[in-house]
Amino acid sequence: MITNEFWLDRWKTGRIGFHQEGVNPKLIEFWPILPKGSSVLVPLCGKSNDMIWLAEQGYQVTGVELSSLAVIQFLGDNDLSYDTHQQGELKIHTVNGLPLRIVEGDYFLFTESEFDACYDRAAMIAMPDSRRAEYVTHTLGRMSSTASLLLISLQYDGDTQGPPFSVDEESITVLWGNKIQRIASENLAQTNPLYKEQGHNVFEESVWRIQA
Repeated sequence: MITNEFWLDRWKTGRIGFHQEGVNPKLIEFWPILPKGSSVLVPLCGKSNDMIWLAEQGYQVTGVELSSLAVIQFLGDNDLSYDTHQQGELKIHTVNGLPLRIVEGDYFLFTESEFDACYDRAAMIAMPDSRRAEYVTHTLGRMSSTASLLLISLQYDGDTQGPPFSVDEESITVLWGNKIQRIASENLAQTNPLYKEQGHNVFEESVWRIQA
């Protein structure tokens, strides 16, 4: 069962294979052009440096992360000074000198809305099937009616179970609605022998976008 405790334990024991060093090249290639100052939501952000890149483009970035360890590592690794205040059950860490804040706590307790855009690299695919629809509904509820979305998904064969979970194309369209479009895909099993060794003939990473 994938629970909050599962993810907290992953961070505590350092089993964070989902974390990527550096900035995701697909973010740089496919992020939509938005007005400076646009508000961007990054759900289940971990300690991703993608948030630094987004903030450096001039966007108002809000990451939401359950693990206090991930938050501390992100702020420490990037040598960021910040101020913290409590807001209900959530802790808000506001970075000094960058338009960036990290909300520490359960994403489903985060209720701010009207974000101009959302970036999901590893959030939806971290959700088991039993909670995926709830996650998407909650995320769409945080976005304005004209918001943009950049989503990265995985679909794979074999006996491996997630996280990250395999989510097929039809499920993504049903969950996010008919405005979502796949704009790129790559079968990583053809380019990285690691996936072949894990028993995959298909390990497809796809990029999806909802464009206002």
